[in-house]
Amino acid sequence: MRSIAWFLALALAAGSACGRTLAEIESSRELRICVAGSSADYYRANGADFARYLGVQARTITLGQWDQQFHNARGVTVQDERYEAAPLATGKCDLYPNDLHILEWRKSKMTLVPYFATRNVVVARPEMRPMLRSEADLAGRKASVQAGTAYEGWLRNFNAGLGANAPVAIETAPTAKSMQAVVQGRADFTVIAAESAFHWVRNDLDNLDMLFQVGEVTPAGWGIAFGAADLERALQRYFEDSRRVGSELDQSWRRKYGVSLMEYQLFSASFDDSGKWQQMWLAWGIPVGAGLAGVLLAMLFWATRLRREAGRHQLTLKALQHSHEQLTSEAKRRQAVSDLLLALQQVDSLQAFAHIVLRELARQLPMGQALMVLVDDDRCVRALAHYAGSGSTAQQTLSDWPTTAGMAERCAATGEPVLIEAPGADYLRIQSGLGHCSPAAIYLLPIKHAGRVSAIIELALTAPFRQEHQWLLTDMEPIVAVGIQRFAGEETAGAAGAGPARTIQEVQAP
Repeated sequence: MRSIAWFLALALAAGSACGRTLAEIESSRELRICVAGSSADYYRANGADFARYLGVQARTITLGQWDQQFHNARGVTVQDERYEAAPLATGKCDLYPNDLHILEWRKSKMTLVPYFATRNVVVARPEMRPMLRSEADLAGRKASVQAGTAYEGWLRNFNAGLGANAPVAIETAPTAKSMQAVVQGRADFTVIAAESAFHWVRNDLDNLDMLFQVGEVTPAGWGIAFGAADLERALQRYFEDSRRVGSELDQSWRRKYGVSLMEYQLFSASFDDSGKWQQMWLAWGIPVGAGLAGVLLAMLFWATRLRREAGRHQLTLKALQHSHEQLTSEAKRRQAVSDLLLALQQVDSLQAFAHIVLRELARQLPMGQALMVLVDDDRCVRALAHYAGSGSTAQQTLSDWPTTAGMAERCAATGEPVLIEAPGADYLRIQSGLGHCSPAAIYLLPIKHAGRVSAIIELALTAPFRQEHQWLLTDMEPIVAVGIQRFAGEETAGAAGAGPARTIQEVQAP
């Protein structure tokens, strides 16, 4: 009995190491899609379209590294050994929709179902074209490619065939970073598939150029488990049904590479020496080929010029937007000054004047709390008005801000504004009926008349202090200074309701 149980357990374990067939996928109503690489989102969308084609749900897993697709049960890739890739064998993955180049060593790890032919190309900065004309010119140069890809494999094989000549210095990085290294001059070139080169070069014609093809024509397709013959047939039908203008796969290519699958297959036929794709060309390419070729030639001819024109238009648009923003900001400041003047027409006391000023500032600035104090000839301060805060009166709010007097003294002595960015809770906390918070900035504005600081406005802001805030306060300062002088004769009456004057040193005392 023990031997029978052991045998059954062994059989079950062996069965769990077999990739899932289409029948099992349809039974579970779930297609397990594994994607990898810098184009994982593109592969995910294509895999999801195939799942819809099968009438099942897609469950996508993103692999951490490109090489994980080919790992054995020990979690390593051994190119010279034949085994079924562990993610497929265990049923973790049913499908790799990752446009894998179909190489001999990869065919020893999975079934690869082809649907297009590709060829590697060299991409470099445009000024490298006179220096890089053929494969021989790559010797001694520096390249950046994504690790574990057919591009890295081609470069290493190229180095192996150089003999005593200087090899290519190979740096590995994700495709986007490799392209960035080429643009910034940290690498002389990169190697990438022709379909991907369309995307990168077309989106940066000023800094990237497709120089020449290298290596052999290579079929590319999707990977599945060895034993999933029914899934292989379904994939072949899907590719055949998608090989038409306007299919979801055709449009997905256009969104990703800027050229549809059908347009690319016309292009790929030009570098395919085997004649494998001639039947496809005869089937549908000739009726539309002439017109499409003309369009492609016109696109290639005008692409650079149009991109440069677009760049100039973008610069002009940015300049116009900046000018519009400046005019809009200036108009808002003028309106704010007009609103302040209008509000002050009915004011009859210094305290009322101060309240109106803070109220108007609160309409224009991200102001959480504010205080206006009067500074006399003896450097005594008296709180005139406050906005929010914990105190019931302006004078109580002044007393509750322990650092206000010190900053006011500094502001009054220098006659210069004081800005404290990101002050934290050590200075004060903005308090209002909505709650408490630390200010993003504290700003003290000295109000000067005849060269002397007559008042100070302290603002606790809920957002960083910006240049447009400074401009608004600069425009309002003369109005506030004149208003204070206008009500100077009523200062005693205005101060009576706010409490006795206190020196700055007195306010600082505990």
